[in-house]
Amino acid sequence: MTNGRDHRIDFFRGLALIFIFWDHVPDNPLAQLTVRNFGFSDAAEIFVFLAGYASILAYGRIARRDGMLVAGVRILRRTWVLYVVHIFLLTLLMGIVFVANNHVETRDMVQQMGLEYFVGNPQQALADELLLRFKPNLTDPLPLYIVLLLTLPLTLPLMLRKLELAVGLSIALYLMVPLFGWNLRAYEGGGVWYFNPVAWQLLFILGGACALRSKTATPAVHSPLRQ
Repeated sequence: MTNGRDHRIDFFRGLALIFIFWDHVPDNPLAQLTVRNFGFSDAAEIFVFLAGYASILAYGRIARRDGMLVAGVRILRRTWVLYVVHIFLLTLLMGIVFVANNHVETRDMVQQMGLEYFVGNPQQALADELLLRFKPNLTDPLPLYIVLLLTLPLTLPLMLRKLELAVGLSIALYLMVPLFGWNLRAYEGGGVWYFNPVAWQLLFILGGACALRSKTATPAVHSPLRQ
């Protein structure tokens, strides 16, 4: 760990992203080495869990040192940066797909990437893209992370004060998802989010709970002005 950053978390988050990539490459022999072949989940669960762990470890320390307001501003600023990066990468991806599709005759890359909606409704698709409702194939993890991070200013104070209650509420919310069908809507005709944030929040919260219980978590600073 250097400068308060645990590089072990960064390593395994990066490894999870590599596994996700391998799992989505057709006929890829390396996909036989990923965790989906040896357990009940794939690397996406690992990524979300570690994202929660790293987020609470970082912003929990800031909240205890500088106060919840400063931590909330830092979280929202980070969320905005990720949102801008997502829009930029999505635009770049779409440009590459459309250009490549003009030079590939053996497959329809526009169809494979789920860009038919954009071709048929470009203006509405752009609006839905900005609202994170339109996500071409294989671009779901980052919007999920953005939404989970966006909720952190609301969940972080409770986790720092009443961790067991926060975890209990998260579990209860997870259990209610299949009962009430809670999810975020995608674009018109696109159903709902593939990675349901209302369900995936549980892994994010559990990761954060482990961070707060870990030996690397900074002890709480009891200051009435910062609580």
